[in-house]
Amino acid sequence: MDLSELKKESDLSFDIANAKKNALERAESRKLIVYNYSIFSADPETINLVNVLKQHFDTFIILDNNSNPCKIDNPDEFLNILIQRNQEALNEYHRLYETLKRKS
Repeated sequence: MDLSELKKESDLSFDIANAKKNALERAESRKLIVYNYSIFSADPETINLVNVLKQHFDTFIILDNNSNPCKIDNPDEFLNILIQRNQEALNEYHRLYETLKRKS
């Protein structure tokens, strides 16, 4: 392998790593939702917390991303929104990831 081929491989590897990082950041930002004037991340931690609390309470209060309390009056609706947004973001990231994998 000569120097020009090595540079091409290095540039391609860098571009793929950078694109993957950007895609992951986009996916994380897509997980943000606004609910009852509060901002939440549709991440596994929040999904699990809401799922556990809804099994024990009809309504409950949790802290949003800014540590502000938010009353959840309809836990089923909130949980469905969280799960849907989480899967939308991860499906988009997976598609981009598969595309990047084929490039390498």
